[in-house]
Amino acid sequence: SSLEGTTTISASNTAETNTTTEAAAATPTTEAMTTTLFPRDSMIVHRLDMDTSGIVIFARNRMAMSKLHKSFRERTGTKKVYEALLLGWLDIDKWIDSAEEDDNDDDGQAVEIGNNKHSMLSNDITTESNNNNNNNTSTPNNLGAGEINLPLQRDHRHPPFMRVSTPESESEALRAVLDLNHAGYKKLMAKNPKPSTTRFRILSHERWGRGRRKHDVTRVELTPVTGRTHQLRVHCAAIGHPIVGDSAYGFCGEAHPNGGFRDEMMREMAATCASFELRRDAEESVREEGRTMCLHARRLTVDHPVTGEDVVFEAAPSF
Repeated sequence: SSLEGTTTISASNTAETNTTTEAAAATPTTEAMTTTLFPRDSMIVHRLDMDTSGIVIFARNRMAMSKLHKSFRERTGTKKVYEALLLGWLDIDKWIDSAEEDDNDDDGQAVEIGNNKHSMLSNDITTESNNNNNNNTSTPNNLGAGEINLPLQRDHRHPPFMRVSTPESESEALRAVLDLNHAGYKKLMAKNPKPSTTRFRILSHERWGRGRRKHDVTRVELTPVTGRTHQLRVHCAAIGHPIVGDSAYGFCGEAHPNGGFRDEMMREMAATCASFELRRDAEESVREEGRTMCLHARRLTVDHPVTGEDVVFEAAPSF
């Protein structure tokens, strides 16, 4: 049911919307939406990117809006869980093996992204062997989980998009800011990089597509610890597994490829990086099927603005 003073709806950017009972029960009637005292757009509490489907909350009075805004801003009593399809099969075992080989062959070289070549994935990773006997889907009990820790900054080469921050990109951004004349744009681009963390859990390895055209994808659960602009999309692209249908950070997208990393660095760092051919072919399937980005706000937990109780809303993705 909906919160007192709030309205929750399950939003989707596809024609194949598929919501759970909980989300359907929270969907407001047209009458309920029109009885609010304020314009709906001004009362939104939880926003999604244009191409992201899932749950959105609207406040129906100022008190609810103020309390929920504070909860989201301070990240207290709120939790967002997303589901996504990533290109390629993300294999934690291969990442760990590659990291161990690097440790054995360490040449003492410092790499731009942080402490070592594999600092994008934390050491706190649990995994089990993948004994997959199914050609279409692999769903063992535990395919692995981990944490991506990569600072993000505005991309001065591809505004207004984001990218992973490196010493090189920070220096370039500072030089670019000096040449800007527009005060507002200069202020935006001059913002310092921010620490950004995403936790992920692998749900399954699948084959996505219709007919004979099937592509290797990984279904993951994504939990943003921080809330940076486009954080999930950039982080996934930066580990070599962009989100299926991402028109900005995916194949030939508007933003910097690989979340800002050079191709040669990706080949060195990302043990299971999606190949060029896979990205190209999957993008063709996305266009043919009219599929939008496979990123969905699946679960949203908030504190009730009156009682303070945890309230959980869920909506299953259409992909």
